[in-house]
Amino acid sequence: MLRPSLHTWFHTAKLLLLRQQLYALTIILTIGLTVGALLATFQLNYQLLFAPLPYKDEPQLQLLRGSLLNEESPVSSEWLPSQASLDLYRQSWPGIESKALHNISLGVEQSLPDNPTFQLGYVTPEFLPMFDAPLALGRHLNPDEGLDSQVPVAVLSYAVWQQHFALDPQVLGKTLSFRGVSFKVIGVLAENFVEPVMAAPGWYTEVWLSFDFHNAGPGRWNANNNQRHLLLKLATNTDPRQLTHDLQQWAAPQFQSAALERPQLHNHHIALRLESVRSRILGDASKLSLSLFAGSALLCAIALANIANLVLSRAMAQQRSLTIRIALGARPQHLFRQYLLEFSVLALPAFVLCLLVAQACFLSLKAGYAGPLPRLQELGSTTGSLLLTVVSLLVWCLALAAWLTRQLNYRQLQQSLQQSGKGASVQVSKSTRQLLLMSQTLFCLLTLIYCSQIFIQAFSTLQKPTGLNLQSYQIALNPGALLETMPATERRQRYLEALQHVKAKTNATSAGLGYYPPISYWLEPDPLGDIRTTPELDSPALRTQDYAGDDGYLKTLGLQLQSGDFFSPAQVQAQEPVVLISESLARAISPDADVLDKPLYLRGATTPVRIVGVVKDLHLPNQAATNAVYRNFIPSAYPFILLQMPEGHTVTRAQVNQALALANPQLKVSRFNTTAEIFADHTKDARVAAVVTAALSLLALALAGLGIFAVIRTQIQLRQYELAVRQSLGARPQHLLQLTLVDSLKPLLWAVLLLTVAYSVLQHSQSLGWSFGFAQQLQIAPLNAALALLTVLLLTTLIVLGCVRPYLTRQVVHALRGIDT
Repeated sequence: MLRPSLHTWFHTAKLLLLRQQLYALTIILTIGLTVGALLATFQLNYQLLFAPLPYKDEPQLQLLRGSLLNEESPVSSEWLPSQASLDLYRQSWPGIESKALHNISLGVEQSLPDNPTFQLGYVTPEFLPMFDAPLALGRHLNPDEGLDSQVPVAVLSYAVWQQHFALDPQVLGKTLSFRGVSFKVIGVLAENFVEPVMAAPGWYTEVWLSFDFHNAGPGRWNANNNQRHLLLKLATNTDPRQLTHDLQQWAAPQFQSAALERPQLHNHHIALRLESVRSRILGDASKLSLSLFAGSALLCAIALANIANLVLSRAMAQQRSLTIRIALGARPQHLFRQYLLEFSVLALPAFVLCLLVAQACFLSLKAGYAGPLPRLQELGSTTGSLLLTVVSLLVWCLALAAWLTRQLNYRQLQQSLQQSGKGASVQVSKSTRQLLLMSQTLFCLLTLIYCSQIFIQAFSTLQKPTGLNLQSYQIALNPGALLETMPATERRQRYLEALQHVKAKTNATSAGLGYYPPISYWLEPDPLGDIRTTPELDSPALRTQDYAGDDGYLKTLGLQLQSGDFFSPAQVQAQEPVVLISESLARAISPDADVLDKPLYLRGATTPVRIVGVVKDLHLPNQAATNAVYRNFIPSAYPFILLQMPEGHTVTRAQVNQALALANPQLKVSRFNTTAEIFADHTKDARVAAVVTAALSLLALALAGLGIFAVIRTQIQLRQYELAVRQSLGARPQHLLQLTLVDSLKPLLWAVLLLTVAYSVLQHSQSLGWSFGFAQQLQIAPLNAALALLTVLLLTTLIVLGCVRPYLTRQVVHALRGIDT
C-alpha cells in the first residue's frame, strides 16, 4: 500500500470533518471556551502567586503595621498609632536603609472646571523612587520637598494628565488647588507605572502631593490612622523578626504612657509587625483567584470527558468505514495517524478561540467584574502561557488519538465483515463507556454542588433587607480651606446653614447632617468603641460601632424605631447627652431589652449618656451583626448630607454645589452617590459570585448533557437489535424504556456513591483531627447536594427519553431488518 503524503492526510481529515460539522464545531467550542477560561485563570493565579513584582527592591520592602489588643484578646487587627509612623520616620534605625511616609485621602480640586474629586496620595520624596516609578514628564519630589519643608508640589498620574490636561507637554509648572493650597506640578508618571495598592482594594492614586499637607490631623500615640502607611526598605542582611522586636520595645512604653489619657485604652497594648509589600498588595485575593481556577478546572474535566465521549461515539458510528480500511491493509498506527491529524485540524481553530476567550476574560477582570483584584494592570497572555497552551493542545491530540486507537477492538473489526452488523460487533468495551459517563456525571455533580452553595450564599446576601433606605443620596462634603481658617463650632453652623440651602434648592422630603453612614464609599470604619453600664473602668465593656448625626440624618438613613423616640431638633441643637442604640445592643445590656432612660458610659467616659430610643439592627453586606450606638453629634471636619427626594425626582451634583456656595464658596461636594450605588458596590462580590456560578452551572450542564447524549445515543444504537427482539417477544414500550433508563442511570449511581464515600472519609478525617486546608471549603449542604442530584437525574432521564423514543415507535419488522423509518 502506498504511503500517503501529509497533504493527503490533512485533506482526508478536512473532508471527514466537513461531513461532521456539528461534531467539529462542538469540539472546537468545548476546547476553546473551557481551555481559554483555564488559561485566563491560570495566568491570573500565576500573576498573583508567583510572578515577581515590577520593583527591583521588592524583597527588602516592608510595611509597618499594628494591632490593638486587650490583655491578649484582639480588638482591632489594623491599629497603628498615627504618631508612631512620624516618630519612626524621623529617627535613624540600624537595619533600615530608607523610609517613606504615605497617606491617602480624597480632595476636591478648586481651580479646574466642575471641581473634580481626586484620589490623593501624600508622600515623602522616598516613596515613588522605592517603586521605580517611571516618568513621562518632569521629576519626582526631591529631598528639599520632604517632611516639614512645607513645599507644595504635585506629581500627576498619567490618567489625570490625559483626562484633565489633554496630554499637554506644558503641564509642568501649572498648579492644582486643594483646601486653599496651590500645588505646583513638577512631574507626570508614565502610563506603565504599576502602583503598589496598599491602602484599599481598587484604590489608585490620581495625584501625588507633598506629605506635609495631608488632612489626617495631628499625630497622636493614642489614636489610630488607617489612612497612613510607613514603608521601610531594609538593609540586605537585616532580620525582620529582630527589627520587629526592637520596634516593639521602642513603641510599647510610649503607647502605654499615651493610653493613660484615654480611659478606653486602659489595659490595652499594641503589637507591631512587619509585612512584606508583596503580601500587603496581594492580600487575600488568592482565595477568589483559586476559586475561579478551581471552577475552570472542573469545567475542563467535564469538557475532556465530553470530548472523549464524542470521539468514541463517532468512532463507533464509523464501524463500517473502519472495517473497510482494515480490510485494505490499515494497521493501528495508520488509524492513530488519521485520528491525530483530525484532532490537530480541530486544535488549530480551538487554539485561536482559546486566545480570544482568555483575552475576553482578561478584559472582564480589568473592568472589575470579579471585584477589585490586585495586579490586573500587568495581566495578559505571556509567551510562557501561550507555549503552555500549545503544548497542552498537542498533548491532548496525542493522548486522545492514542487512547481512541487502543479502545478500538482491532481484531473484532477485522472479523466484522462476515457478521450481520445488527449489534453483534461492539468495538469498545461497555466498561469504558460506563466509566466515561460516570466521570462526566461526577464532575458535573461536583460543579453543581460547588456553584450552588456559593450561589445561594451570594443570592441571600443580595436579597436580605439591610434596614437602610437605599433610595437616599449620600453627599460627602469637603470644607476646603475652612478646615484651617474657621473654628470647629463655626464650621458646624456653616454646615447646618448649607444643609438648609441644599434642602430648599432640591425640594428634598427629608435631609440630615452627620458622620460616615453605616456603608459609604470610604474605608471600613474604625471598630474601636465600647460602652459600659457603670462608670467603673474595670467593669465589663461591650464593643460597639458608633454612628453620629442629627434627627433628620437618622430618619433619612432609614432606621426603624423599636421603642422610644428619635432625637428632637432641640436635643441636637443643645448637644444633650442622649443616644439611640440597636436592638442587639439593647438585648446585650438587658435580656428583656428594657433600656429606655438607662445610663451608658461611652469610650471610658465618667459622665453618662441616656438611652432615648432603640432601633432595629442593620444587616450590612460583609459585616456581622454588631452592636451600634447612634449619637446626636455633627462632625466639624468632613460631614455627610443625606437627602431623600420625592418619588420620581432626582438631584445632581451641580445643584448641590450651587446650594453649598450660598453658605460658603469653599464648601464643595467631595463624593456624590445614592445609597443604592454604595450598596451595589459593597455587594459587587456577591453579584459576581451569583452570575459566575450560575453561568458555570449552566455551562457544566450543557457540556455534561452533550457528553451524556453522545454516549446514551450510541449505547441505544448498539442495542437497537436487542430492543427489536424484545419487542417481537411482546415487551411493552414502558418495559423497554425502564430497562434502558436503569442501564443509563448506573453511572450516575456510581458517581453518587464515589462522591459520598470520598466526602465521608474527608469528614471522618477531620473528626480525628487531621486538618486539610481545602476541607473548610468543601462543606456540602444536603439540600444543595439533593438539588444537584435531581438536576443531573432529570437531565439524564430526558436524554434517555429523547434517544430511545424513535426506536420504540418503529415497526418491529423494520427494526429486525435494521431499516430506519
